[in-house]
Amino acid sequence: MRAAGLGIVLCALAAALASRADAQSRPARAAAAPTPAEAAVAEGIALLQQNRPSDARARFEHALTLDPASPDAHYMLGWLREQARDFAGAAAEYESALAAAPTRAAIHDRLGFVQGELGDTARAIAEFREAVKLEPKLFDARYHLGATLWWTGDAAGALPELKEAVRLQPAHAEARYYLALTLKRTGDLPGAVAHLRRVVRLRPSLTAAYVQLGVALREWGDVDGAVAALRKAVQLDPASSEARNTLGLALMDKGEAEAAVAAFREVLARDPGYASARHNLGSALMQKGDLEGAVEIYRALTAADPPSAEAFYNLGVALKQKDDLAGAEAALRRAIDLDPQSALPEGPYTLGVVLWQTGRAEEAVPAFQRALAARTDYAEAHYMLGTVLKQLGKSDEALAELRETVRLQPRSAEAQLSIGQILRQRGDTAGASSAFAEADRLRKLKADDQAATFAVSAGLKKLAAKDLTGAIASFREAVRLAPEHAQAQYQLGLALQKAGASVEARKHLAEARRLAPYLASPDPSS
Repeated sequence: MRAAGLGIVLCALAAALASRADAQSRPARAAAAPTPAEAAVAEGIALLQQNRPSDARARFEHALTLDPASPDAHYMLGWLREQARDFAGAAAEYESALAAAPTRAAIHDRLGFVQGELGDTARAIAEFREAVKLEPKLFDARYHLGATLWWTGDAAGALPELKEAVRLQPAHAEARYYLALTLKRTGDLPGAVAHLRRVVRLRPSLTAAYVQLGVALREWGDVDGAVAALRKAVQLDPASSEARNTLGLALMDKGEAEAAVAAFREVLARDPGYASARHNLGSALMQKGDLEGAVEIYRALTAADPPSAEAFYNLGVALKQKDDLAGAEAALRRAIDLDPQSALPEGPYTLGVVLWQTGRAEEAVPAFQRALAARTDYAEAHYMLGTVLKQLGKSDEALAELRETVRLQPRSAEAQLSIGQILRQRGDTAGASSAFAEADRLRKLKADDQAATFAVSAGLKKLAAKDLTGAIASFREAVRLAPEHAQAQYQLGLALQKAGASVEARKHLAEARRLAPYLASPDPSS
């Protein structure tokens, strides 16, 4: 188990361990007096409960002089060595305990834990599995097995173990945290968000949970929720580079470039070697319109050793925005050279755009094709390849690429327009008319959506000015313009609630939650 790398400390209180060793591990002796060795172990446990570990160790060692095979004594000595971070010594004690009592699940669990600390992950997993087999309701074993499988990348294997761990101890924040991470990794983003929200209530000081909640909400599209969670993470741990860097990304999503720049600069002030934050600072500067600043950042990154394909790609993008197309082309070609496996398909895609913009359509085709070979669902690359092929007179190939664009991006008005133009040239009047009509419809949808966003913003300003009637009017206009605008439905619902129109409010809130489930994430009760 990669215990040393866990963000959550896997620990147990000495009193609880002692109680388990005494109550669970020793075979029942109906009406029989304890043996001298058992009595010495009991005395050691009592000393542990009095926070006298040295005296307790002496009693456990005395128990072994009376009964060298005593599993309880070996178990407790193993636990003491574990607390002192003598993991090899702890493992030896647990092995001795298991030699005398091979069916005790708690000992297998502790042995698995220290084997994880010693770096033997396979052995750790095997011990946890044995513990679960022997005692399926042993929470520690389920939790440790699930968390370790998650760390090794086996999310599918971790999921049932962590679900059972949470069922056994619903209030255990760390187990629920790992369950949330596992759900996210297996594609259940709503489930992950719900559990992370429960985690931060169970453990309000757990910075990592707020960070992961922010990451999940950002991925889900709830930018405001992400920013709020990440601000809380930064408040809890101002020195957390991860929290502040992720906050910067969420602020960029929200369009707050100035605040994002400040967040990334703060990360770099504390941790100058945090390369991700430096890349992100360049992106935020570009969003802010400071192209010179972005280029300066990226040029410095391209000087790093070893050279970074991402740095050259970002430099190329910044130079392209500055209209330095020659410089952009050189940087992008260098990025592609450094990325032979095309892990960054944006590199050849952007090079293709530069080549097309500089009148080299034939050269652009293989660049777009390379991007698509790396990522077949790259809609923008399909569209640009279709555009270039159309320009080159290769209408059949162009039509195929543009239709694939529409399949991947059904709201692409530009692709529909190009399809209509090709069909008109071919004499397919009906097909062309249909494509042109769809392009017009999509352009209107886009314009209405933008107008709805403006109306929502106006409504929020009216709410802030205590003009509830005016706010409701703005939100109604937003919903009229774009019925599938989640925030318009949501804000109208909230405003109607304030106005006492509860029936109509519920209708709009339900529609908002259908469109954007994060507006009402379920809260697991266990």
